[in-house]
Amino acid sequence: MLLLEAVPITSCHECVATLTLPLALFLILAGTTVGGIATVAYLRLAGGLTPGFLKFIAVTYAILGILAFLVVLAAPPGSYHRLLSINQGAANALVFLQGCFVLALVVNAVISWRGRGPSTASSAVTLLAAGLMLAAIAAAFWPMAGSGLDGVGIALTVVLSAAVLGSATTGMLLGHWYLVTPALTNRPLLLAIGVLLISLVLQAAVVPLTLGGVGSGSGSPTHALGLSPVLSVLWGLGSVILPLVAAGLALVTCRMRSFMSTTGLLYLAMIAILPGQLLGQLLFFVAASA
Repeated sequence: MLLLEAVPITSCHECVATLTLPLALFLILAGTTVGGIATVAYLRLAGGLTPGFLKFIAVTYAILGILAFLVVLAAPPGSYHRLLSINQGAANALVFLQGCFVLALVVNAVISWRGRGPSTASSAVTLLAAGLMLAAIAAAFWPMAGSGLDGVGIALTVVLSAAVLGSATTGMLLGHWYLVTPALTNRPLLLAIGVLLISLVLQAAVVPLTLGGVGSGSGSPTHALGLSPVLSVLWGLGSVILPLVAAGLALVTCRMRSFMSTTGLLYLAMIAILPGQLLGQLLFFVAASA
């Protein structure tokens, strides 16, 4: 935090990408947790999830939520105001909101382990906390938008990033349950992969348009992507091409009930998505500071 306060505003794209790395890491951890909780809630409504998986996934996302809280506590988003045109109030509130989210996640995990999964009340509170987190993140970055429409693009980018991370993580972990109990219906896993594919396609369309509308650039997606060609190419590979191919093949193998192949392909998707989403966040900050 002291380092961020001491560093003057700079147009160096590499400097911006380096200094905003902790913020990007927080967004990845928080987005994975939020998106994962939402994906599990959706799959639970569809049916087919076992009590054992619900207990395991509740603890997993509680741990990820705690890690996100430690990161945001060490480098509060409000401390980036010298680099980015952020909403100071919303950025400062993220530390408190993440703490509340962690509390809801821990309570949800405890209730899940004491019963056969999360209760309706604990799920509702956790989803509410998750929704507040997404709203606060979008509000913190809203001043970076060049117009109201660009602000909507920022909000959509935040939601789609969480959907990609959450559905990919949940799908990959769910795939392991089929390796132990292959007689389970493949419907939940098919739905998780479907959410991942749709989110990836929408993100590939929304992100470039959003990048063109932040900062003081020309308003062109091409110009925004050209600010850091290396980040742009790596983002395209990690967030679009590779995960789409892996998830598409996973959908085919899941329909064939070849769950070992499906799980392996979702592993490959995750390997590409995590760094791809991180680089996408850094690319956003570079465009916003231009």
